[in-house]
Amino acid sequence: MASEKKDDKKRIPKYEQIIAMDDNKINILILGTSGCGKSTLINAILEANEAPTGVGEAVTKEIKIYQNEELPFRMIDTVGYEYGLFRQNKIKHAIASFCKEGVKTADVEKLIHMIWFCIDGTTKRIDQEVLGYIKSVTNDWKNVPVFVVFTKSYSRIEIEENTLMANAAIEKYNNSHKKRPLNVKEIIPVVAKGYPIDDAVTVAPMGLDDLISKTIAFAPEAKQISESAIKEIDLKIKNAMANSLIGAATTGATAVGALPIPIPDATILVPIQSGMLRGVGKIYDIQDKGVANEIINTILKVGATTMAGKGLLSALKAIPGMNIAAAVLNAAVAGSITLAAGEISNILFKKAYTNEIDLKSVDWSKEVETLFKDYLPGIIEALKKLSAERDGKIDAKSIGEVLAVLAKTFLKENKGKTKKE
Repeated sequence: MASEKKDDKKRIPKYEQIIAMDDNKINILILGTSGCGKSTLINAILEANEAPTGVGEAVTKEIKIYQNEELPFRMIDTVGYEYGLFRQNKIKHAIASFCKEGVKTADVEKLIHMIWFCIDGTTKRIDQEVLGYIKSVTNDWKNVPVFVVFTKSYSRIEIEENTLMANAAIEKYNNSHKKRPLNVKEIIPVVAKGYPIDDAVTVAPMGLDDLISKTIAFAPEAKQISESAIKEIDLKIKNAMANSLIGAATTGATAVGALPIPIPDATILVPIQSGMLRGVGKIYDIQDKGVANEIINTILKVGATTMAGKGLLSALKAIPGMNIAAAVLNAAVAGSITLAAGEISNILFKKAYTNEIDLKSVDWSKEVETLFKDYLPGIIEALKKLSAERDGKIDAKSIGEVLAVLAKTFLKENKGKTKKE
């Protein structure tokens, strides 16, 4: 009994493990242009001088995390956003890598629950490009709550104008992007550090208590949204890993298929395919080796039957203009079966990982046969297009390339669901 409990514990998906490790703090990603006052804001909230500040220069060179015991949230400071596609993409890539690493390593400090997008209140600028940038950064963390924070809000007139401007810009953006609107919850003006107007007058800090209290108020909703995103990111990471493995195995099988060996007897394909299938099972942390072996053996058996049968070979020969040289047909058969087998394993092991199916209560022969019937037509169609584009002048290498690309398409579009679902 003790060993069963141990195995059950191991089968808990990574995203559930991360959520279980939650330390009751939320993480706030702080974005903004260089010089808008992100670091000054962080220091004011921490009541310390931990984040470096500067005048007229970018002082944050990398992503850094700031927190203390009193605050129920962490602040993740980022490199300043600038206008310019190259720099924007570089920053977005750095943030995406940072977040994905958090999910991979179950590091709760690298998850995202909320965003403060800081805008210099004296510039009076928030346009569709800025809002599009915010949305693109939150590509993985869909529907994450966003606070627009106008820093350096030194005058009442600027506060009113900026608030009106932001509301209008956000409404316009969301009307143009109804399927993926920005989840802006608050527009908050602040002054993080006293600002001397002259020798006698200083604008005092303001708005920080409002920013903190509203952040805390939205924390439960932010947590719930983030938990859903963690699951998606975890599966996206595993999908990408499976994608790479299946693509490489498909290319290898296609090359082997081009060798002068009768495909049904080409036992060299079995290690390639079985290695691929076991690798996908490992990616999805399938611990029950007995059931995993049953699935793998069933996929190989059905694949071999399909390979040896006339169905796939006849379909490939029927492609208009297809070069029916034995090496080309064998390569197409070997690659097609390997790709289909890989995609099927990705679907089944993903469903087992997410507890959508019970590994021990499925008729695997029926399930696998159905999935082969679902996926082989799409593969044949892709080869048909390749043949048409090249007037039937295709070889094993080009077949391997198109099937490897198709692997990425399948894994991206289907996300673990069959067409019948």
